[in-house]
Amino acid sequence: MKRMKFNSRGQLVSVDSGLSDYLSDSCDFEKDGIHLKKSSELEFLKERNNFESVVDNSSWNLNSDSGKLLPLKFSNGKTQEDVVNEVVELIKGGTKVVLIHGMCGTGKSAIALNIARILGKTSIVVPVKGLQRQYEEDYMNKKYLIKPNGRRMKIAMITGRGNHDSIIQPGVPCDEPTLPELIKLTEKNYDKIEEYYLLNPMIRGKDMPDIKQLKRISVAPANPYWSPILPSIYEAPLRDARKKKYMGLNGKEFVFYHRKDGCSYYDQYQAYIDADVIIFNSAKYKIEVALDRKPLTEVDIIDEADEFLDNFSAEEEINLTRLSNSIKTINLESPDAKIVIENVQELIELEEKNKQALGIDKNSIFRIGETKIEKILRLFLENREIESEASLDELNYTNHAIEVAKMFEDNLEDCYLTFEKREKDLYVHLVAANLSKRFKEIIDKNKALVLMSGTLHSSEVLRKVFGLDDFKIVEAETLHQGSIDITKSGKEFDCKYANFAANRFTRKDYILALAASIEKAKKPILVHVNAFEDLPTEMEIAEFGIKEVMSKERLMALQTNDKTGKSISMFKSKLSDVLFTTKCSRGVDFPGEICNSVVFTKYPNPNVKGTFWKVLEKTHPDYYWDFYKDKARRDFLQRIYRALRSKDDHVYVLSPDLRVLDAVRNLQIAER
Repeated sequence: MKRMKFNSRGQLVSVDSGLSDYLSDSCDFEKDGIHLKKSSELEFLKERNNFESVVDNSSWNLNSDSGKLLPLKFSNGKTQEDVVNEVVELIKGGTKVVLIHGMCGTGKSAIALNIARILGKTSIVVPVKGLQRQYEEDYMNKKYLIKPNGRRMKIAMITGRGNHDSIIQPGVPCDEPTLPELIKLTEKNYDKIEEYYLLNPMIRGKDMPDIKQLKRISVAPANPYWSPILPSIYEAPLRDARKKKYMGLNGKEFVFYHRKDGCSYYDQYQAYIDADVIIFNSAKYKIEVALDRKPLTEVDIIDEADEFLDNFSAEEEINLTRLSNSIKTINLESPDAKIVIENVQELIELEEKNKQALGIDKNSIFRIGETKIEKILRLFLENREIESEASLDELNYTNHAIEVAKMFEDNLEDCYLTFEKREKDLYVHLVAANLSKRFKEIIDKNKALVLMSGTLHSSEVLRKVFGLDDFKIVEAETLHQGSIDITKSGKEFDCKYANFAANRFTRKDYILALAASIEKAKKPILVHVNAFEDLPTEMEIAEFGIKEVMSKERLMALQTNDKTGKSISMFKSKLSDVLFTTKCSRGVDFPGEICNSVVFTKYPNPNVKGTFWKVLEKTHPDYYWDFYKDKARRDFLQRIYRALRSKDDHVYVLSPDLRVLDAVRNLQIAER
């Protein structure tokens, strides 16, 4: 049996030769399965000696080592530079929301960077970390932009703790739970906590208080690189920090308490002050916006904007049991704050008792006002002292609850929820039925928004669902790229749920049809996995004698540990000839001979079992199905066009699901 080896942190360290079907033998599994960044790798911090004395006020600049790169010309006669000019003129003229409609292959990332080059400090938001990596590979080394003043544009990525070396424990990532800024302040960690307390340069010489009275600030400074960001209305007692102020959203000022240089996780936040362009993944961006901590920029550019808008529907989850345990570890001096903590715990206890008495049906949908959850979230919104203290204790689960409260702040009355019990913990899933209010918050907080996509929502959906009334559309490339052919294995069938429920087809039929599609496909092959459950388990692989298909367990493990998108880079570099992924629906390109075949495990319909779709059907049945089908159509197109980036590209499409092949035929007919 093929086996993977994991370390004590549960991270993939190595694989046996049996995985050579999926990973090249040349794959370099680094310590703990990932490459850990160091500060020397932050390109925006490097001083460049390529200053150009000639002032360049043109609207287009893109360079490589071989010279300047001209803007692409589209089938409608426009160039990338024309699109930049149109967008800049609209924003300077007062338009707050501009949509760029450009099919796959338009070069929207280069357009975005040139808009930033003209307008000034910019946030760029991408849907997945893999696209962050693509920006890094394409525009921070191979290519670069020179600003009108002759200096190279500084582009920075903000990435999570797990991607960075902790420095004080070399080879250990910054999300290591035993680090001073993350360690749980509990009795079982007493010895380590005491060690950190004594190493804290701010309080040396003092006896350690009872552990129940400890605050994060008592131990976190033992890591000399620990550098928090706080609202300027709070003062952190960090005498060795350089206080770097910047303006966040809603007129709020923040301070980056930058202590010792050298840890890339903390040093990357220098980008909030210095970088010309800050690249966020959408999850991090939404959190920073909710907390008003994102720097105020001249424009925010959303790549793959239709998915960004769709994800406003994504439900937020709170583990109420964990929250109750976490909030009691926050030690505050204010009597009012202590009362709030007690109230939150009491409300959670009441909700738990209610569910014990009445039982839990995870299909039952409640208005938030019918539960104790609204009161809990409002308590967090009303007490800033808890937020301030929790922000210093980054892994305290209370921070997550505060983030959720702020995300729903303007639209709590339109919030719906469901409850679920997992093992012994009580969870609540929250959904905002009114997506327009959530999006309006981002519009109001920023100076201007540019939304880019090749598969925009219809104008009617933008107005009806997202409340966008005042916007302009700029057309870029309007034609789909490349050509598509269908390849059949002969085992395809309609994989809709009803056919399985009626026993017309079995799970085995599906798995064998999927294996046949992959076996028939011309390599290199991109396999779009719609859901992990579409893949066979290890037991099914053994039972059915399958060799071509990766197991569900393997893909979950590989993607969990591949935090920087290394498997995608390997596939693009032809170091592997099959890529199974749930993460390449958007933003990542596989042009030319990089990918010859695209396999869909199933047609990418949304999961109607999710809380959002249940709530939407209940609250807005008038446009439920239109929105549902539109999302599936856009996701389908995006997945095909990962491999079609120019008119010369060609790809074969395969799937065990006849619905996929029918959709391809309809696309072929429409383009004739």
